[in-house]
Amino acid sequence: MRQSVSDRIFSVTAYTIILLFTIFCLFPFLLMVIGSFTDEGELIAHGYTLFPQKFSLAAYKAVLQSDVLFSGYQVTVLVTAVGAVSALCISAMLAYSLANKRNVLKTPFLLFCYLPMLFSGGIIPFYIVVSQWLHLQNTVWVLILTMLCQPFLVFLLVSFFRTVPEELEEAARIDGANEVRIFFQIILPISKPILASVGLFYALNYWNDWFMGLMFVDNEKLFPLQLILRRMVSNMEAAKNLIPSGAAIAVTPPTYGVRMATTVLTIGPIILLYPMLQKYFVKGLTVGAVKG
Repeated sequence: MRQSVSDRIFSVTAYTIILLFTIFCLFPFLLMVIGSFTDEGELIAHGYTLFPQKFSLAAYKAVLQSDVLFSGYQVTVLVTAVGAVSALCISAMLAYSLANKRNVLKTPFLLFCYLPMLFSGGIIPFYIVVSQWLHLQNTVWVLILTMLCQPFLVFLLVSFFRTVPEELEEAARIDGANEVRIFFQIILPISKPILASVGLFYALNYWNDWFMGLMFVDNEKLFPLQLILRRMVSNMEAAKNLIPSGAAIAVTPPTYGVRMATTVLTIGPIILLYPMLQKYFVKGLTVGAVKG
């Protein structure tokens, strides 16, 4: 079917706006990547440019020799892997219980999950509970358990589980399956899109988190990547401390380059993860949005 003139104008305008917005989002990232490969003296003299006159790998050489960054990667990968899988399992089981009409306690549980989305006890009570009552300070578990269940993501799972036909569960119950078997053998296999979407959200939350480390971790060996990056951005001395004393670098230490190189290495893995889950991501957000 041929489009009318107004439809063509709208399509051209929409695509132009989307293209400009994409360029607007990618431009700072491109400047950061190019700046990480730029000589430190060039950055100091001319600032950030798309076409620097002198490229250099000194920043990456310094960063890749740093024990601090390697330790931060270990902590962040461990926290992201364990935290995302654990949070996804707990959220999925809780959401299935809330969506199950046979659960007589689903209303109190729904209220219990809904209230934290509206009200919070505050940072000080939260700090006291985690550090003095649970004694999780300066442990890797404080980076995992404090973000283990997000109410919004639980409700996202609930909305999806409510669209699953009840006939599937009833047929399984007639065959003698209990609730646990129905959940693991019937519900989970058909819930891959929403599980991938929620898992990606949890992985992003754990990978990008720095606030829990700032509040509860004093041991530098347990610093996550984002906390290391935050210290570097806010404090130039932290960027200098990331450069090993025995690293072969130029006369001018690549302090600015180290900050940008660390940022590139920090966000790189999570950018590579998103294309693998993209086909599930959009479907998981739309499936279950309309029930009928």
